[in-house]
Amino acid sequence: MIWLAELRTAALVGTARHDAPEPPVALGFRAPDNLTREESLLDQAALADAVTRASRTASSTPAPGLASPAPADTELQASGEAARLLELLLTQPPVGLELRIQLVVDWLRFAEESRRRVPHRLLPALLNLAESRSAVFRSLEPAIGTRGRWLQELKSPSSHEPAEEWSELGSAAAAVELDRLRGRDPAAAREQLRGHWTSLSARERAGNLALFAGNLNDDDEGLLEQALDDKAKSVRDVALRLLDQLPGSARAARMATRLLPLLHVKGLLNKRLDIDLPPAPDQEALRDGIPADPRRGEPDRLARLDVIIRGAPLEVWTSVSGRNRAGTAALLQGEPRIMEALIATTAAREDAEWARALLTVRTDRRLLGCLPPDEREHWLVRHVRESGDEPLTLAPLLQDVPQPWSAPLAEAVLTLISGKDGGRLAATLAAVLTTALPPAATEQCRQLLARTDDDAVRRRVLRDAVQYQSFRQSLTEAFR
Repeated sequence: MIWLAELRTAALVGTARHDAPEPPVALGFRAPDNLTREESLLDQAALADAVTRASRTASSTPAPGLASPAPADTELQASGEAARLLELLLTQPPVGLELRIQLVVDWLRFAEESRRRVPHRLLPALLNLAESRSAVFRSLEPAIGTRGRWLQELKSPSSHEPAEEWSELGSAAAAVELDRLRGRDPAAAREQLRGHWTSLSARERAGNLALFAGNLNDDDEGLLEQALDDKAKSVRDVALRLLDQLPGSARAARMATRLLPLLHVKGLLNKRLDIDLPPAPDQEALRDGIPADPRRGEPDRLARLDVIIRGAPLEVWTSVSGRNRAGTAALLQGEPRIMEALIATTAAREDAEWARALLTVRTDRRLLGCLPPDEREHWLVRHVRESGDEPLTLAPLLQDVPQPWSAPLAEAVLTLISGKDGGRLAATLAAVLTTALPPAATEQCRQLLARTDDDAVRRRVLRDAVQYQSFRQSLTEAFR
């Protein structure tokens, strides 16, 4: 069309050098009177855009690279109050950002339980939020439904190209693939790493071997022993750290042989456990990670003892003391460095029996992590009520407890928070307290809020807890 060509020319060189053309009579368009040349050009540009769009015809077959139409949704849509509450959270949230994220996650879980899906009109806003908030992203399925998955594919198209061989992937991609394989088939992942061991850099050998920490088993010992002879210290260090988690390994037996001669029970009525320091390491001990003598200065024999303790089976201690685990722990409570090594060893091996014994003489979050959730909460309730510790020292112990807390634990913590120094504890727990408190604790929070309180942080934390539980209760009722 000559008109469009003339219009482009005027836009390119400017109306001072080329007048805007007159629109074709066939379009039936009459421009307003008294327009300047610039205004006439802009007016016709808008007209050209409308004409161009209107002249396009839809194709029954999508062009290459264009998405297919959205499939129909067979899932039932959440409607009424449930849909309104999600829209409120996405567009005009009545709570702070972190509470908003948690409540969106709660909404998606309620939808999954009731077999309802997100209304189509709310999908774009929800997927946008999920791009920046991993907690929301992980909770999308199955609540977004068929069209939600279609829209998600449009926003982040997956590659359908055949996967490369593992050896051809870059370091980061290879580590991701090995980690996935390790989760599905530990033996296959181990053999894959073993097969490519000599072709990997020291950094890649160390990084890939460290991925085994999450689900280490006795069958990995052969590869770890091989890694002890690696030329790279970084690889040897990873292998030593992993072998510390295998009390049934050959290295653990070698460490037991080194530890036993160092332990002596003395005294008849008031028994004590004396611990000697290890001698200079021989070549085999150096291979097992025991530090060599420094070039200058005195050797750190305590560091050598730490390495031996962390590598040896914990049963060495009870075999020497002649007591059970708790009794052995009682003999060692006056040895802080030994206790630290035993706690670290127990935590690395996730040994619940030793954790229970050591907790009788030392409170440590690493030991609590070895216990089943119910037992951990029971122990914490007793500790919070009876320990008399400074409230702030309890915060690290409470931050890792699975949510929501039990009613007894919530009551004990809120009692502390309502005390003289409770504001500092509330501030330290602000990131977890709101969602950790169970619905049954809401009334106790309201009662604490009703009191005159000049501590702004404590008041804010309690207010957030009440707001969260109130909104969550609304979600519960909306999905009934």
